[in-house]
Amino acid sequence: MKIGLYPGSFNPFHKGHYNILLKAEKIFDKVIIARGINPEKGDSGRLIPKSLDDRTIMSYKGLLTDFIKTLEYDNITVIRGLRNATDLQYEMTQYRYLQDLMPEIQVVSIFCDKEYEHISSSGIRMLFNYGPDKVKNYLV
Repeated sequence: MKIGLYPGSFNPFHKGHYNILLKAEKIFDKVIIARGINPEKGDSGRLIPKSLDDRTIMSYKGLLTDFIKTLEYDNITVIRGLRNATDLQYEMTQYRYLQDLMPEIQVVSIFCDKEYEHISSSGIRMLFNYGPDKVKNYLV
């Protein structure tokens, strides 16, 4: 069974994340959404939307590699979403740290569709300061 692990702070989970999730579900037999608490991004307490309740969702604190070691699957591939070249550069650095901590780790990067490449959780959080109605088109 091919298991994909889609980690992120997902603060909030938006249409760009959902686009990557749908693509990952075409590749893997099972995709686990792993919501990590990132102290640098804060945690508004917003959870994964109820529309995703039929999927496997887990939360973790700490390092992704430590979380992976707690899972009861033999073959896990980490899924990373990419919007643009800036994301690619960032993810390449993250991948090297993951390799240092867990040399056997497998990572696959999936590009989002063009209409989602400008959407980011930090941008949504900024817009939210001007009213919840400003972000409704970006959320799942």
